[in-house]
Amino acid sequence: MPLSSMVVSRDWQEVSVLECILGSLQMNVTIEREPQRALSRLSRSGVDALIVDCDLNGTLELLREIPGLRKHAKALPLVLMGGGSRQAQDLEKSGALFAFDKPVSAEQALRTLSAARDLIVDGRNRQGRAAVQYQHR
Repeated sequence: MPLSSMVVSRDWQEVSVLECILGSLQMNVTIEREPQRALSRLSRSGVDALIVDCDLNGTLELLREIPGLRKHAKALPLVLMGGGSRQAQDLEKSGALFAFDKPVSAEQALRTLSAARDLIVDGRNRQGRAAVQYQHR
């Protein structure tokens, strides 16, 4: 089953860099320009990686809702940082494990998203394991 990701941003330059990198990591990409629509979509079906542009209006509400969504969805937030202390606080509250500084460079995105992908795959491998009982005859 392929990995899935969602990018919440209106910045076409960021989106194009992230789309290219995520595609090279063999992750399906959904682009959402509105945080409210992203939240609605996430509540119906989860993604493996969520990438949010913190400079976008409405992302504060989205980030507040992410911890509640984790019960139903498998979202792993990866947050695009716009700078400033408010975004750092939002990052901590959201439980994000990775962050970018803007503007996003291809090298930075590749390093961060590769690490995130490895973490996602490890988590999937652990979930898929079943206990085996050995009976000696």
